Amino acid sequence: MNSFKIKSIGLIIIALFFVCQVFSLTRADDQKDLSTLADGFALAMSKKDKGWMNTNFTSECMTYMPTGESVSKQLTIEAFTGTVYDIQKSTATNKSFMVTEQQAGGSADFTVEGSASGGADISGTYKLSFKFKRTESGWKISEILIHGQ
Repeated sequence: MNSFKIKSIGLIIIALFFVCQVFSLTRADDQKDLSTLADGFALAMSKKDKGWMNTNFTSECMTYMPTGESVSKQLTIEAFTGTVYDIQKSTATNKSFMVTEQQAGGSADFTVEGSASGGADISGTYKLSFKFKRTESGWKISEILIHGQ
C-alpha cells in the first residue's frame, strides 16, 4: 500500500509540473500578444491606420483622455487618425501586463511626436493603461486610460 501511495504522489507531482509548464507557456504567449497590441497601437497612431484600430479595439472600447473626457471606439479612432491629434511618431516602452483567463490589464509608456489640431505641440511621454479582452479572434483592447505627461 505504501508503494502505491508513493507512486500516486509521484504521478500527481509530475502531472502538476506539466500543467504548470503549459500554463506558464500560455501566459508568456499572452504577454507577447499584449505587447504586440501595444506596439501596434503606437504604429497605428503614426500611420493613422483606422483599419488596425477598428480591428484591434473591442466594439465597446472606451478611451479616457487626460482631460477626463471619455470617448467611444469611433471617436478614439477619429482622434488618433488626424481629427484631434496628428501623431508623427510613436513608440511603446516599459510595457507590463497581467493576464487572467478572459481579461488582462497593463500599461506602457508612449513617447510621441506630434501636435493637436490647433497646432499645439503634444510631443512627450505619456503613460497609457490598458484593459484587454480575450475574444474568439484573440486579444483586443477594451479600454485605454491616457495619463498626462
